[in-house]
Amino acid sequence: METLRGNAADHESACGRVATLFRRRWLRNYVRGKLRRDRIYQAAYELLASSAEPILDVGCGVGLLAFYLRERACRQPVLGLDVDGRKIRYGAEIAAGHYRDIELRFHDVEKTIPDFSGNVALFDVLHYLPPAKQTALLTHLGDCVAPGGVLIIRDCPRDAGPRYWITLLAEKFAQAISWNLDSALHFPSRASIDDVFETTEFERESRPLWGASPFNNHIFIFRRHVL
Repeated sequence: METLRGNAADHESACGRVATLFRRRWLRNYVRGKLRRDRIYQAAYELLASSAEPILDVGCGVGLLAFYLRERACRQPVLGLDVDGRKIRYGAEIAAGHYRDIELRFHDVEKTIPDFSGNVALFDVLHYLPPAKQTALLTHLGDCVAPGGVLIIRDCPRDAGPRYWITLLAEKFAQAISWNLDSALHFPSRASIDDVFETTEFERESRPLWGASPFNNHIFIFRRHVL
């Protein structure tokens, strides 16, 4: 119980410290709420905290994963990539002024993947790509995972449940207010993600990660076997 309380306190404190770095009030409030309520950040911390490998964050947005990990005392180098130049500008300014070894870069991973070996995060990106490009991206990112490293994916699997439809509507709303890029949505199936990663190369795990939210968030974890 003591440990659980301590972890919760550490999480809350880290969320608050990251939020204060954003000068715009609306963005500061968004960041604070996003970090506190979205369970992917704590889940990623638990998976990455014990690894010394660098981290590639594909679809990094304003850099919340990198900043949160730093505030939880993770010191691995982080390279964040995103095609939203506005979000990259917000985050890159903070990274340059407050953190070492965090680079947020405007980059389209549909075209190229930088040379990289380590751990990889891919949060809420797949559904912006058509199925063939999803498979190509997952294949490339799998090649970036170091032995013993992990690829962490968070996305909404396509199914017939109410959580799926709520997630779809929320994504369309975020596009309508220009917070997310306006493009066609192609939510993946669980199988279309899992089947890219051979069990001879990766240990595979997936589970719901929606917590108290109404969304159909799932986490997919692929850990490369150590040869």
